[in-house]
Amino acid sequence: MDMELISTYVKNLDRELGGGIPKGHIILISGTPGTYKSSLAFNIVYHSSKEGMGAIYTLLEQSRDSLLLQMGRMGYDIRDSALSELHIADLGKIRQALSGVEPKSWDKGFRGYVESLVEEHLPEILVIDSLPVLEILSYFKNRREYLFHLFSWLKSLQLTTILVNEKPSITSPFGDEDFLADGILQTALKPIGTSDLQRQIRCIKLRAMNHNTSWFALEFRDGGFRIAPAI
Repeated sequence: MDMELISTYVKNLDRELGGGIPKGHIILISGTPGTYKSSLAFNIVYHSSKEGMGAIYTLLEQSRDSLLLQMGRMGYDIRDSALSELHIADLGKIRQALSGVEPKSWDKGFRGYVESLVEEHLPEILVIDSLPVLEILSYFKNRREYLFHLFSWLKSLQLTTILVNEKPSITSPFGDEDFLADGILQTALKPIGTSDLQRQIRCIKLRAMNHNTSWFALEFRDGGFRIAPAI
């Protein structure tokens, strides 16, 4: 039986992934600051929603208005009519929904809130932006145990999930989230010569797929993302 795949809507990237992202996978977009992590996540759900796939984007770092302003400047159509299949919930809206929840129960409340959004909007894709902020807001004694239960819960939703994850450097050691995820797209800023930087991307792992692990230049041109051979 053929595996159902979701496009990244990044020109040439699906080919290097073996066809796209398998539906139902939990994918980390993990990298250093300023490497298009949130923009890539938005790009996937934006175009997927245009194809009729419902999507939920939970923002824990910036506001909905801030994200849409940024994406509008990049050329995305951010009118309400263009986002009819994409529901964006920012931290302000989430805090309002969880106003009566005790701080130590925030994680449980957040999961309940997401489940209510899933029940209401029936999405196929969920984005959580970002994993480090979710960890900060959630009280836990053991990070490994917390992440195990988080990923188990995400699997139970039976959605394709994208977790935006910030790393201080590309040489940072792998964490439990890297082993629990089904796939990892890593982004980085690489020096070009002595005075320039290039955004790059690679797929470290993607379960069930024959994918390329090489670094590629990640570019945004003419209103869309593309990859090209790295310099």
